[in-house]
Amino acid sequence: MNQQALNFEQPEAEIGSITDGLVIPFWLQILVSTISLILVTICAFCFYRYIQSPKEFASPRDLGLSGIFIISVSALFLVWTPWAKLGIRITKIGGIEFKEIIQGQASEHAEDLRYLEERIDHLETITEKNELNTLIEMVKEPDLKRLLLKFLTKYRGEAFTPDRIRIWGAKQPEFSDLSTYDHLLVRRTLQKLVAEGKLVTSLSAKGKTLYRIPLS
Repeated sequence: MNQQALNFEQPEAEIGSITDGLVIPFWLQILVSTISLILVTICAFCFYRYIQSPKEFASPRDLGLSGIFIISVSALFLVWTPWAKLGIRITKIGGIEFKEIIQGQASEHAEDLRYLEERIDHLETITEKNELNTLIEMVKEPDLKRLLLKFLTKYRGEAFTPDRIRIWGAKQPEFSDLSTYDHLLVRRTLQKLVAEGKLVTSLSAKGKTLYRIPLS
């Protein structure tokens, strides 16, 4: 067994969901808003008094009020912005893990770019062979969707990268056909299943996107 195959024997360690969006608790919004509004009011009052009597009051700059004002307004913006609707997600990670995550995500984005470049080349230089390949891919996708859902349902306690599905999954009974599908086709099909609400994603410690059946 080669080293690549060995790497897929064990599941990737997950560090947190990237499907669930960031939601700030309402009590925290009220607390931050109260403190920020008090500080903004004090800063505004001091600015006003300084403008009215610059000789009698210290400069807001000397008091550091500009920084306090900006921080307070920023805090209001942060707690009341609907981050979940904007697709912003966070998780607790350390510096080393963050570096690995960035590298893993960069690798996935590079694959996406390569896929897009291939599609652009396909559109620019359409041939009968390319058209046939596209047609075959469209025919394969429904069967691949069913196979992926069957596989992930059977192993619903784990989350998988596309590569582990193809390499490790193909060694499992009933799923040998997984190895016949191209890596990019598997990943794009998984992404479509996520968009359809049939799968959810999470992030591995190495920054790779993992796919699983929803646990609830």
